[in-house]
Amino acid sequence: MCAVRVIRTSVVAVTGVLAGLALSACGVGATAATVGDETIPISAVQGEVVEFSESFDEPLPVTGDLATVQSEFLTRQINHLLLIELADREGVEVVPAEVDELYSELGGGSEEEVDALRAQFVYTEDGLRRALEDELRIRGLTPIVGDVQVAVLTLADEVGVDVNPRYGTWEGIRIVPGTGSISIPAG
Repeated sequence: MCAVRVIRTSVVAVTGVLAGLALSACGVGATAATVGDETIPISAVQGEVVEFSESFDEPLPVTGDLATVQSEFLTRQINHLLLIELADREGVEVVPAEVDELYSELGGGSEEEVDALRAQFVYTEDGLRRALEDELRIRGLTPIVGDVQVAVLTLADEVGVDVNPRYGTWEGIRIVPGTGSISIPAG
């Protein structure tokens, strides 16, 4: 298990510095990833890190290094967009009331238990709701497409997933973290 390395204030400070570097980096732009025609801005990824670190009363440690945490948040955002597209193509609809019901079942309905789950699995409240929404999509897609992971992989190949090199590379259905550098290695 990774040692706890980054506390809330460090995450906020480092994220601010990274945002400034990313926005001023030549040729990198403000895009963390593109999924087909959809763009995920760097600010969405870094905003999620900041939101997570500020969403608890006590300073909350984030396990792992910042680059890994950002890559995980971006992986979740990319897969969310892919699942939305796949569900739209297959006619699977998720209703907000279903997400609310599933959310209320977490932790036996206790807000403290939900917060503990969010902390353990490093989710913002919105991120957790997206994950539950995705879970409902997966449940609806499974009888139609069979192995949803294979269907998402096929869709990712079809529509194209392009990840800013600072976050790593897209391999299959997830990002393999890079160095966090905004430089592209010479090959």
